Amino acid sequence: MKTNWERHHSIIHLPDEAITSIVKSYQPHLKVNTTTQLSGGLSHTNYKIDIAHHSSVVIRVARNQESLKREYEVHRSLPKDVRAPAFLHMTKWNGYHIGILEWKEGSLLRDHLSTSSQQHLKAMGQSIGEQLASMRELRFNTYGFLDSTLEVRDEFQLTPTSFISTIESFFNHHASKWLSLTLTDRVMSFVRNNAYLLEQDQSEPRLVHGDYNGLNVLMDGTEVSAVLDWEFALSGSIYFDLGNMIRYEFDHMTSFKEGIQQGLLNRGITLPKQWQKLAKLADLVALCSLLDRPVCGENRVRDITHLITKTIESY
Repeated sequence: MKTNWERHHSIIHLPDEAITSIVKSYQPHLKVNTTTQLSGGLSHTNYKIDIAHHSSVVIRVARNQESLKREYEVHRSLPKDVRAPAFLHMTKWNGYHIGILEWKEGSLLRDHLSTSSQQHLKAMGQSIGEQLASMRELRFNTYGFLDSTLEVRDEFQLTPTSFISTIESFFNHHASKWLSLTLTDRVMSFVRNNAYLLEQDQSEPRLVHGDYNGLNVLMDGTEVSAVLDWEFALSGSIYFDLGNMIRYEFDHMTSFKEGIQQGLLNRGITLPKQWQKLAKLADLVALCSLLDRPVCGENRVRDITHLITKTIESY
């Protein structure tokens, strides 16, 4: 799952005095005990800060102010049943934009997917589906990409027409550099032949996490303890998050997907018979967008190429 993917931006290293200054901007009396740079994450840099006589926090360092402000507003607007860390404070340091968030205990979902039993994966999937349904309680007026105030800045709705034109636009831009001409032609043929299925997508314009997968979900046993990293949130189809969550294959995945479907049903969301294919179509947009970059690391390209090939060969 994004194993050894290259970062687009280097790690931002904060000196001790910066950590101390940032924490004191939140609460002046706090004293930093230890600092640990957290692994994972391909855009922002995150540090766990252990504080004397106080709960641990996470310092989140971003280059982009709008992205961090959007996260802050998403956290403030999340429906009450969504399990996410509290976003406690925002500040700046040396030109970087800084968020301080609550530290949440748990283990990454990713670390359970290949080792858990069929029964446990089904239970985890159910909790993940219930969390997704809770996210969907946040409604918007239209579909599209959100600005820092959670207003739709650029409208985008997943339809048969937009599906074809969007993927075409990626291959008319940078994405064509990273796939062979033969595979590009196969992708576009698949896209045109299957776009009509998106007429079944009845999703209203509601909250999409945008990166809902095993790297951004913490588990406590078979229950979701926290959903992390909301910088890619948008207003759109539920199939973007479903596609991201079922992107990678693993043992007992069928049970996991059954659990997700049951979790959604428990909260009043019924998926159509072809929901998995709709999810894969939505995720194909995400995968192709990840290749639409002038620079794209070798490991990233290899993994995405494999995922795209598997998608067009499996359906």
